[in-house]
Amino acid sequence: MNRSIASSKQNIITMKQPELGQQILKLRKQKGLTQEELVEQCNINVRTIQRIEAGEVTPRSYTIKTIMDVLGFDLEKINEQKEILDTSNAVSHSLHLKIAWICGIIYFLLGFLEFAADTSRYIDEDKLLSDIPYSILKVAVLATYIYFMWGFVITGKIFKQYLLKIASFVLIGIHILFYGYDIISLFTQEVQIEYVITTYSIFFGISTFLLGYAVLKLTKPIGTLATITGGLLIGSAVMFILVFMSWLGYIFLIPATLLQIILLFKVAELLQEKTNTY
Repeated sequence: MNRSIASSKQNIITMKQPELGQQILKLRKQKGLTQEELVEQCNINVRTIQRIEAGEVTPRSYTIKTIMDVLGFDLEKINEQKEILDTSNAVSHSLHLKIAWICGIIYFLLGFLEFAADTSRYIDEDKLLSDIPYSILKVAVLATYIYFMWGFVITGKIFKQYLLKIASFVLIGIHILFYGYDIISLFTQEVQIEYVITTYSIFFGISTFLLGYAVLKLTKPIGTLATITGGLLIGSAVMFILVFMSWLGYIFLIPATLLQIILLFKVAELLQEKTNTY
């Protein structure tokens, strides 16, 4: 029992000034209470409330709990949320997430042109694009993909999900290597394309599996969207690892990529919402 009380007190005092005073002021106005009316319900001095809201003093944990109870604010619940959500650098993270999901849309659209260009080059042996336009397309796809995945690196930071960060970095690295090969091979003798495709398929599949598993772990803070996205990524990953089923992996990857874009958009919204709450 004593441990529970001590833990409760510790959670209560984790919100520091001036954020504490700003939160009390915001909640009091939402409740439509004047300082005098709040004082009556809390049975504390009006000058104390004024100084707390101004951020001039940090009240005792009991006083904080009394005020918050009257305002209908669950401090322990908020502290639990803060443990799994890092809202530091929120403005910077929000900006990068916005750029990331926009890059995701561009990457998704460019992917169809890239697929047609690769098909004509490697399967039909009749280039849809000449070397320079093909190289520009590859660079554009790679650049948008890197920033798209950077959004998941940031998401990993926000939710303290280290596997998500690692998987995203690995995927970025794999794409830099293989897209670099795509461009260089235009001007040098190519390695047997079967070996390249097989190697890419396996490494991409393993990394995507890790990404999908990490996204699944975001189900609690984000909801069903994370579950479906993670499931599709894992399904796609299995197909790529099998290599001969990679064509089906690409089909799975289409809705998975769209959901990844929506996921980043939702994370940006959630970050903004939680930042305003705190």
